[in-house]
Amino acid sequence: MRYLKKFEKFIEAASPSPAKPRTKPGTKENPSRPSPIRRDKPAPGTEPAPKAELPKASADEVADKFIELAKKEGVDFKKYFDK
Repeated sequence: MRYLKKFEKFIEAASPSPAKPRTKPGTKENPSRPSPIRRDKPAPGTEPAPKAELPKASADEVADKFIELAKKEGVDFKKYFDK
């Protein structure tokens, strides 16, 4: 019985009371200072390297390469062409 009374007192004491806000309503927090290192802009005086240009191949060069590889592999390349 002794433990039951202690438990009831513990439950009564542990009941949460309504919490009060730490700041007054309507007040705004000051914004934090920005980082001195800007990640969104590249460093001044540097430019990105130009992108590589791929060589353009004509249709005849592509066909010749296809036929050459087909012959090398021993595949009948004529079945890929319309009659």
